[in-house]
Amino acid sequence: MLTEYSRWGYRNQRILLGCLQLLGGVGLLIGISNSLLLSVASFLLTFMMITAIFVRIKIKDSIVQMTPAIFYTVINFVILYNSLV
Repeated sequence: MLTEYSRWGYRNQRILLGCLQLLGGVGLLIGISNSLLLSVASFLLTFMMITAIFVRIKIKDSIVQMTPAIFYTVINFVILYNSLV
């Protein structure tokens, strides 16, 4: 992962980004019983994954390399939508 974060241009922020992703995942788990937390966590993870897609477009990754970010964006958006409806 060190080389991936370097390739993305976020080598110095890798620990921060990993912690934010972990907190988002924990927020989703706790959000099962707290709808406000679920909405906030899914919104922030959706935003993070949209940013990841733009980073991958910027560095000219293939669509196959972007697939995980696209997949997680869609899943988090579906969770967000369902938590708001």
